[in-house]
Amino acid sequence: MPGTISKSDVQKVMHDMSTDEMNLDDFIERIILLSKVRAGLDQQGQGLSQEEVIREFEKPRSDRKWN
Repeated sequence: MPGTISKSDVQKVMHDMSTDEMNLDDFIERIILLSKVRAGLDQQGQGLSQEEVIREFEKPRSDRKWN
């Protein structure tokens, strides 16, 4: 799921770049990065801990949670 960004987020990126002429590719890359960071933060805590992963790998493949 993509992270959502607001109009004010876009305006902040534009302000941070603060030149009269901005490279559109750089601007788009920053917006995409911001969106991906927000998506990652939204997913925080939804994964398995390292200990849970180790326990799952110790089980037979057919008994693992993610199958």
